[in-house]
Amino acid sequence: MPTDPADTGNYDPTVAERQQRLLNAERQKEMVSDTNKLLKLARELNYDVAASGSETLTPDDLHKLAEIEKLARSVKEKMAVEMGAPPPAMSAPVRFPSQ
Repeated sequence: MPTDPADTGNYDPTVAERQQRLLNAERQKEMVSDTNKLLKLARELNYDVAASGSETLTPDDLHKLAEIEKLARSVKEKMAVEMGAPPPAMSAPVRFPSQ
């Protein structure tokens, strides 16, 4: 059954809710994966900088830093997306004035 609210006769809220839960679960998995990568890269960068004893970053360090920034933005954007907001329900039937 279609879950498009514009298709008034065939809207099934249980199917829409199930799809929304699946999308939220997938988004959660992606955020966990990205966060784990982010943590790994941050630890590697921290270790590399501490081990080098230098105040300048190597090209490899700069690459890791750029990847950290990219992943951090990705996680932030995924967290900001509001998923699962139910479609607006009509509380009463819409009445049109009689002519």
